[in-house]
Amino acid sequence: MPKPINKLAEEFIVKSNNLESTRGKVEGIYLDGRLSVADVEQVYTGLFLNIFTEFEALIEDLFIGLLTGKLYTTSSENPRKLKIVPVSSTLDVLLNGKNYLDWMPYKGKTKDRANRFFIDGQPFNKLTDQQIKSLEDYHTVRNALAHKSKSARKKFERIIQDLTLLPNEKTPAGYLMSKPQGTETQYQIAVTELEVMVKMLCS
Repeated sequence: MPKPINKLAEEFIVKSNNLESTRGKVEGIYLDGRLSVADVEQVYTGLFLNIFTEFEALIEDLFIGLLTGKLYTTSSENPRKLKIVPVSSTLDVLLNGKNYLDWMPYKGKTKDRANRFFIDGQPFNKLTDQQIKSLEDYHTVRNALAHKSKSARKKFERIIQDLTLLPNEKTPAGYLMSKPQGTETQYQIAVTELEVMVKMLCS
């Protein structure tokens, strides 16, 4: 039975809250002196890769769900331009001979694909230019954490080049642990932004 797209947002928030609970526990142990900085950096790396992967999975679930009719918007109107028959062929049509779907960079992958399959590219065109820029930056951080190549590192360094950071905060994990506003870590700021985007896409 079809379900409303806001259920995807609810599920994402639950997952992000669980990850935040883990982060808080690890920070407490770290402040007690029972973990090294290297240990905590490993945790932040895992947390960020996890939440960003969840975001990409949500984009795919939302896209395919709307296209197949397994999801519906709060207005009960499906924004798809066409209906793929049989429904079981939807993924094959989207893959178009590839082994998997890329959703990032958002502007070049998700938005372009949405404009082909959905009226006015909705709901994927709801994000602002600034939010899309943030996604590009977070995708760059994700790649720097996952790949550790020179290319990924250089792209990451371009993100932080104008920021005031301590030497130990100039690595991807150190950047996520930094507190640009004095209270929240950059990881927490990123998660909050992702949550806002998810709610917009799933409204």
